[in-house]
Amino acid sequence: MPQTAINLTYEFFSVGCENSKSDVAIVIDVLRASTTINTLLQLCNEVYITDSIEKANSYKDAIKIGERNGKKIEKFDFGNSPTEILRNKGKILEHVKNNGKVVLTTTNGTRVMKRVFKNANYVLIGSITNAKYVAEKAVELAKSGITLVPCHRKGTFAIEDVIGAGLIARYIEEISKEKTKNEEVLAAKLLTKGDWKSLILNSNSADNLRNLGYHEDLLFCICENAQDVVGMFDGEKVIRM
Repeated sequence: MPQTAINLTYEFFSVGCENSKSDVAIVIDVLRASTTINTLLQLCNEVYITDSIEKANSYKDAIKIGERNGKKIEKFDFGNSPTEILRNKGKILEHVKNNGKVVLTTTNGTRVMKRVFKNANYVLIGSITNAKYVAEKAVELAKSGITLVPCHRKGTFAIEDVIGAGLIARYIEEISKEKTKNEEVLAAKLLTKGDWKSLILNSNSADNLRNLGYHEDLLFCICENAQDVVGMFDGEKVIRM
């Protein structure tokens, strides 16, 4: 893989990305949008993304996947659950084979992707499950820099997304041979040196998912590098690269 001079930056979504000079942004929503998108991209080439339930319902002949506050949307086919998708992969594969669309709507992840899309040449979808692979693709594409964008939860801090960013940053530095002095990146990386899985499993987001019956998703979402797929958001859909 060619070496790239990278000025690593790290931004919280609440700060915004309007002034970012990076041409590659990695949007990270560990629990669960990013992981769900990766899971879908293992079954199909593209996933339509929207933050509107009405827009999702406007797609004809589409499998509709979505949640609000972690709960499956009424009358949708599936919730934002990677393990539920895997249990029903036969139905999804058959639907895609017959030229059907797949649509995903999420509480927060879509809003972040759309905002970042205005200011980056490439918007990649990152998670713990594809950390190494999204890092490789980011280094390959980057010319001026890479921005890591944790989605968080409705503007509040989400430690799982910071840990995801830290893992991806470690791989970026390993691949590019570039070290960052950005203190937010350094702090994120420090979180990954300890028992980061326990930090996620004991987080507020994890408690919410457990209460909703999604313990399997929690375990799935912390499987590092389990998915060798990378998606790129084009403003309307995420395309498998």
